[in-house]
Amino acid sequence: MNTMCPNDSKPTTCSRQNAPSPSAEPDRPWTRRDLLIRGGQTVAAAGLAVGAGAYLYDAVGDAGLQQPEPITLKDYFAAVDYSPAGPRMGIGYGHAESIDDPEAVRRMVAAAVGGLDAQGMGRFIARGDVVMVKPNVGFGRSPQIGATTNPQVVGAVVRLCFEAGASRVIVADNPIENPPACFAQSGIREAAESAGASVAIHSSAQDRLVQIRPHAPDARRGEALGSWPIFYPPLAAADKVIGVPVVKDHNLCNATMCLKNWYGLLSGRRNQFHQAIHEIISDLGLMMKPTLVVVDGTRVMMRNGPTGGRLDDVRIGGVPGRPLVLASVDQLAADSWCLQKLLGRDPAAVPYLDLAWQKFGNDPSRLVVPTWLEYEQQGKIVETTL
Repeated sequence: MNTMCPNDSKPTTCSRQNAPSPSAEPDRPWTRRDLLIRGGQTVAAAGLAVGAGAYLYDAVGDAGLQQPEPITLKDYFAAVDYSPAGPRMGIGYGHAESIDDPEAVRRMVAAAVGGLDAQGMGRFIARGDVVMVKPNVGFGRSPQIGATTNPQVVGAVVRLCFEAGASRVIVADNPIENPPACFAQSGIREAAESAGASVAIHSSAQDRLVQIRPHAPDARRGEALGSWPIFYPPLAAADKVIGVPVVKDHNLCNATMCLKNWYGLLSGRRNQFHQAIHEIISDLGLMMKPTLVVVDGTRVMMRNGPTGGRLDDVRIGGVPGRPLVLASVDQLAADSWCLQKLLGRDPAAVPYLDLAWQKFGNDPSRLVVPTWLEYEQQGKIVETTL
């Protein structure tokens, strides 16, 4: 049957597109039966959605995942054949006008390490060793500010390691500010690479969970860390580790030296530790058993640390006014010496020293005393003026 389509002047068959859809709702009021059918469909769809959600929901989230076992760092001193009767601290004094001269600084470093043993670095580094050197590269500052380790000290340590037979030296830190900029502006990247070392730049993908102690920390005993992510690949690759800190004032913990230098290994939200800084620093001393520490005492930031920013915050050689490098097999005694001798401060004002002694002072695998004064009384400090 032909019908007239709208706006058409002759009879034709209307297009399908103008015909009502078979599924279209009739243009009439809804009945009670319509409402019941539509409501049932809605309830059924909602039930399916809830069921699927319940099936897929993980009530414990990431907490239910199998966490990786924390890593225990190796004892980087264990392979060193070092006599308990030997010196514990060696100090090499230089001259103020030569603290940026690579050869003059190399002599200071060699005198300090040589004060510990006649073989010098050869006592600590064996042929074929991979060595990690850990300076303080925390901030993007020029060397003259004293906020970071003197790059010439870093370069000298690297060269001595290679002379002793190291197959590879890695210079690594996790700076507070932008890592590439800090390594460049401090001069440490150039000094390290010029000496033949590779520089490891931190990224979060390199973090691994490391065990500081095998049990949950007890705040009543000054404990803060159980396990924590740290910058791990350089430590994993290393046979030996040498800490190369700078000595300076610090507005939170009074002073930063050897123990505080390990803070640069921490990853994650480490700024939260500022409320328990002394507990954290002493925990880091517990975590690390370095091969050696070589302390930069060439420029000492006497105030406004740790960042500084003014040349008049810095004094060459600290209180004595003589630039020096100190080497030690005892990071705690080295800290107490630098605190008193270079910064002129009372150890009682730095609680992390006593906490560190409480935490690892009785460890038979370490050479450690609570204060450098014991070594002075035993004649175990060797000083050399160049």
